[in-house]
Amino acid sequence: MIVERYFEWVESAPAALRAEAAGALARTYRHGDLDAALRAEIEGALIRSLDDPHLPVRCAIADALASCGAASPSLILTLAHDAPDVAEPVLARSPLLSDMELVDMVALGGDRAQIAVARRRAVSAPLAAAVAEIGCAGACAALLANAGAVLTAASAARIAQRHGADAEVRERLVARDDVGPEIRHMLMRAVARSLEVFVSDRGWLAPDRARRASDEACERGAVAIAAQGAPNLRGFVEHLVARGEFAPSLALRALLCGDSGLFEAALSVLSGQPAQRVAGFVRDFDGRGFEAVYAQAGFPAAALPAFRAALSAEREFGRPEGAGASAELSRRRVERALTACDGGVDAGPLRAMLRRFQTDAMRAEARRAFERKAIEAPRAA
Repeated sequence: MIVERYFEWVESAPAALRAEAAGALARTYRHGDLDAALRAEIEGALIRSLDDPHLPVRCAIADALASCGAASPSLILTLAHDAPDVAEPVLARSPLLSDMELVDMVALGGDRAQIAVARRRAVSAPLAAAVAEIGCAGACAALLANAGAVLTAASAARIAQRHGADAEVRERLVARDDVGPEIRHMLMRAVARSLEVFVSDRGWLAPDRARRASDEACERGAVAIAAQGAPNLRGFVEHLVARGEFAPSLALRALLCGDSGLFEAALSVLSGQPAQRVAGFVRDFDGRGFEAVYAQAGFPAAALPAFRAALSAEREFGRPEGAGASAELSRRRVERALTACDGGVDAGPLRAMLRRFQTDAMRAEARRAFERKAIEAPRAA
């Protein structure tokens, strides 16, 4: 009888009052100590109210029932498939929605639905994987910020691959403690690619020069990531190889920076030889064993003298000291490699690359010298 009178009143009531009344009815349904018959009657009234064309009416019901664990599943599902303003609180808070239903909403809903799901108090690994796979950048950023989300390394990598160029996603990924070197490299590559397209589209650099600058910047970045103490250099090399982003020039750059770890890991991965065996060959870099594993890894024969010179320089000079020192090219090491390949007939491209390395090393030296003078000048005064 009460519900019948409610609908008689609804027929002529203003929209704002209908919304207020629908919210009150939903709160009664959620909190009231009702007998089964009255509860069923009110539930039917709420379901009928979901056909109200006035959006705030449905929003009032959704706000009241979003966290209710005893509501009708049909009522909650209808709200979850409604307009974004209605669906958001239900998707974000309802305990009645299963992971399968939420995955469907991630797939079929828009950006706001995806973000609401990503912000749930608890997000299981499969649901997080769905957001990582098809969610918008905003949803992925919300997922990364959600302490209640179970995010696997594979899901984090997928987010980096899809949305690495997005500033908020990138910032949240880098802030996580569980982000490995592979994901950091993907983020770096995404930024480099965006900058490459930007400068090329503006006409500041020709596409080929922009691409080479991007590739060289990523090589420098990969060496820096490895030099920071990547816990699994072999895994990092496997990541680079799988993405088609490993080249012998990267290994030579690392050696000329004074870091042989990346080179040894690359020899092991590419040749299929155990790491300990490769390390022994590298220590005896003048021997035939080293030459054999070098060739087995697919490194160019013309560059062998340069690699041997770099290893000789490492033995003589040792590993650079200071934070980030092993990520910067050493002028002495580069010049040693240049001297070693001077007599090579097929070493023209290699010499050109080493001269670029030499220029980079000289500029880095000049920059460091200037910084030292800038620091020492106030002390002298």
